Amino acid sequence: MNLFETILIHIVSITFPLVLYLFYLAYQKGIGKEENKLLLDFAFISSFYLSTRFYMMGSSEINYLFLHIPLWMAYCYRQPFSIFVISILLCFYGGNLFQVQPYYFILEYALYGLLYYVGIKRSVHRRWIEQRFIFISGATLLLIYFFVSAPTETVWINVLFAIGYITLLELATQFMLYLFEKGEQILKFHMTIKELEREKQIRTSLFKITHEIKNPIAVCKGYLDMLDTKNQEHVDTYIPIMKEEIDRTLVLLQDFLSMTKVKVEKDILDINLLLEEVTNHFLPILKEKKIQADFHIMDDEVYINGDYHRLSQVIVNLLKNSVEAMEDGGTLSVSSKVTKDHRVEIQVKDQGCGISEENLKRMTEPFFTTKRKGTGLGVSLSNEIILAHEGTMKYQSIEGKGTTVTILLHQM
Repeated sequence: MNLFETILIHIVSITFPLVLYLFYLAYQKGIGKEENKLLLDFAFISSFYLSTRFYMMGSSEINYLFLHIPLWMAYCYRQPFSIFVISILLCFYGGNLFQVQPYYFILEYALYGLLYYVGIKRSVHRRWIEQRFIFISGATLLLIYFFVSAPTETVWINVLFAIGYITLLELATQFMLYLFEKGEQILKFHMTIKELEREKQIRTSLFKITHEIKNPIAVCKGYLDMLDTKNQEHVDTYIPIMKEEIDRTLVLLQDFLSMTKVKVEKDILDINLLLEEVTNHFLPILKEKKIQADFHIMDDEVYINGDYHRLSQVIVNLLKNSVEAMEDGGTLSVSSKVTKDHRVEIQVKDQGCGISEENLKRMTEPFFTTKRKGTGLGVSLSNEIILAHEGTMKYQSIEGKGTTVTILLHQM
């Protein structure tokens, strides 16, 4: 089996369980259920198992290195069960593959675990951990070359082989992570759109709820008008009826409040990466509407503590409103920067119809809209989400020239 076939088989073996997990994730999100993280563990371990089916074919070093990809992905996604199981199995596979005691490999994977623990405690970026993993893998591979695989070769040949294999492992790992993350990003984007529409539908139902609340209140008012407090029969008959109607109203209100409350689940995220993902998905829409894209998003990683789905909802809603405001085309600008007071500034600017000064003052009011078919809930919901992140959202507009929305969020 040549090198290309070996690499291809490993990539297919590792990718297949992860693709199945993404299908499962899409199904769970579609029916509104949270995913079971244990199945992600199962996917990583399955990837490792399928890859080991071919570890006796081709180059031992290549096979051994590719078995690390599921382990590194488990570290990237913080799956301790997968990390533990795959590390234990790799110790024995490494010992069996190179006919050495597994103690050397136990030390290697213990160092990985220590790095992972330090990285979690210090909240370091994934790349920091990856670089040190590569260094340890390279050192281990050099020892294997010097004392097991090619003890008679010169030092430089062994070093070159180790560097080549480690480079191959790094490229393969990044490729696998890229594929898996892209699949997750596409899924997140579609779920964000779906969640945005769901929020609007829930809040639009307030109009129907209002009718349900109005009926018992009208009944209570009618009985109050008829009630003669001096007539004991009236008191005994009307008061229980009014109490029942008020209780029914309170139940309706409680049910509605539980549906419409904005829930935010914060985690560490790269806000610039989020902006790139959302804006890239809008490019086909802008092209179709003949709108020019002018995106100036920082290349640097800027981390905040926020809810990926909720913040995506905000950006999607702003871009959607800008597109709708530019019926005759124009330029849509999106930019990000870090201010002097360590806050992230996101700016969305369009060349649409703009908003009058009077309407601008009412932008964040629930149910206020200037659109014929609008509910007036998108801007209000976006403002609530930003407030839940302890940020601010400011609208500036000149009627007939365009609108600029500025969001400020706290940087970590």
